[in-house]
Amino acid sequence: MDGLVWNLATWDGLLTWGPVARVVLVVMLMCWDFPLLVPCYLMHRGFWGRHPWRTADYARPLSTLVVIPSLLRKPDELASMMSTVESIAGNGYPGQLLIVLTIDGTTDAPDLYKKLQQWATTRSWLHRYSLRVTGTPSRRSKPMAIDHAMEYVKGLVASGEIDSFPPVYISTDADADLGTGAIEAIVLRLQKRNPWTGWPARIVAGALHVRGNAFWQGWRKYFSIAGQLNLQVAREYYVGNVWRHNIRWLPITGVPGAFHCAWSEIFLAIPSFMGYMQTLHLRHWLRWWFGIAPPRFSESTAAPIPDLMAGDTDDTVTAYASILARFENGRFTLDPPRTPLHAIYYLVRSIFWDRAIHYEPRAKVFTSSPTTIKALFRQRKRWNCSRIELTGRYWPALCYHWQLGLPVLVVKALLANSVVLGALAYFWLPIVLPGTRYWTGFLIGYTAAVVASTITTTLTLVMNGELYNWRMLLAVPFVPFYIFGINWMPAFVGSTADVLLFGNITGFSPETTLKRGGSVRIALAFRVRRALLLAVRSVVVGDVPLGWFWLGWRETTWTPSGYEGWTTGERPRSIVPPLSQWFSSRRGSTTDSRTDVA
Repeated sequence: MDGLVWNLATWDGLLTWGPVARVVLVVMLMCWDFPLLVPCYLMHRGFWGRHPWRTADYARPLSTLVVIPSLLRKPDELASMMSTVESIAGNGYPGQLLIVLTIDGTTDAPDLYKKLQQWATTRSWLHRYSLRVTGTPSRRSKPMAIDHAMEYVKGLVASGEIDSFPPVYISTDADADLGTGAIEAIVLRLQKRNPWTGWPARIVAGALHVRGNAFWQGWRKYFSIAGQLNLQVAREYYVGNVWRHNIRWLPITGVPGAFHCAWSEIFLAIPSFMGYMQTLHLRHWLRWWFGIAPPRFSESTAAPIPDLMAGDTDDTVTAYASILARFENGRFTLDPPRTPLHAIYYLVRSIFWDRAIHYEPRAKVFTSSPTTIKALFRQRKRWNCSRIELTGRYWPALCYHWQLGLPVLVVKALLANSVVLGALAYFWLPIVLPGTRYWTGFLIGYTAAVVASTITTTLTLVMNGELYNWRMLLAVPFVPFYIFGINWMPAFVGSTADVLLFGNITGFSPETTLKRGGSVRIALAFRVRRALLLAVRSVVVGDVPLGWFWLGWRETTWTPSGYEGWTTGERPRSIVPPLSQWFSSRRGSTTDSRTDVA
């Protein structure tokens, strides 16, 4: 180890050019967006005077369901939800539109819920628009509130109040405002078919923006924490929309929860698919390699598990299912590929010519963002690490559906690489390297990050034809610090807790839902501690048999669930009983035996 430290400390090439080489390598391997999109956009604007990303001429404004989930605990949340509904109803969508407000826990603030219901009855728009209010009595999580809304709409169809279930599903946040024509643009984009395969898009991402001009509030706010966070988030959203075009070599696997559009047929299948995945076992996968077809989802009789949709994310659950879906005979199927050769074929096709996730830049959504470091840190900790536990939920399907399995594994590898190299760069090198050399490397790395951010931000402004938003360039000098504090640190803390420690506690879903769904975590420290405590109990009490549950996560006769106390704050029950209680019981049994002998 001393030799390694000495070599690193004296390797000027690594210190001087390492940060620059890393930036160049990332740009060459990942960021194909700008070299391809900017010339395409400028050519279309210059020669034809139109936007290059047009929708298909055959697309129609299909009947659409818009679901708006919310907790609804404060009056300002009620006002925000009303504003969102007005934004949707006033969006000018030419087709049938059913808006469903679904509250996660209606009994937590009954007065607000009653006001919402009363307000909904007073709203009147075009005859083809309708507004409904529903919700779960107790809090069950955002995904479960959405699932409740879907069941509610099924009930409307069964009772004859609406003719049929809308074929298009849109999810948006309760604090979002939609840009003009956003709904029509995203629904039309969903219908665009691939010219080679004939498959339509399976899910479409909207363009995420910070609401209004909140990102710029003057020079005084510029030097405040809240003002700088607004500006940094606005630039991050704005530039980040570019990669949603999904043209990089590695297909993207997520969509913004604030606004996305999918086929209802796919979304409605997710609870049943969650139950079906529990029936897939290792023996099925091993036989699959020898030509024996695995169990088909379309023939599964497994009970739905909607609670397994809950976790640290909800939109990515929909994105994963959409990537798995294939379009066959006019319908979507989630059946696994029949053989590994079929899996390779779907993988190659998803990489080179048919991406499941599409992007509609004209479908703009304006949303708010946390303005404190603590709130933004918690949000990013959940965002950046949510796919670790989501991979565990989808793992049985990833072994067959390689068009999702490969991108997911690569993303996990990149996350691990970022965490390890970041820890070395941010914490280890400042200790082992001489001060002058470290600060030289820091300056070079900082300059490279600023230059890269300046280029990407400028190109995005040019490509969108929105140079009037030039103030986003003022965020560039502080981008390296934002990347460290708001992007890398939450990923480091969250992933370390979820993989190596006791789980990443976000509170996004209540523990009752997570237990009921059977969600698990990696959480190695929790599993090791549990095994050690069970070993102690097996020696002291002698009532614990050997089994894999020693290293498990779920609740058993001898152990609590790993989620116990996550959202209730209650102390989990002990695996090992207090020794005083054990000794007293032992003394009692001894006394009883002596009495019996006497």
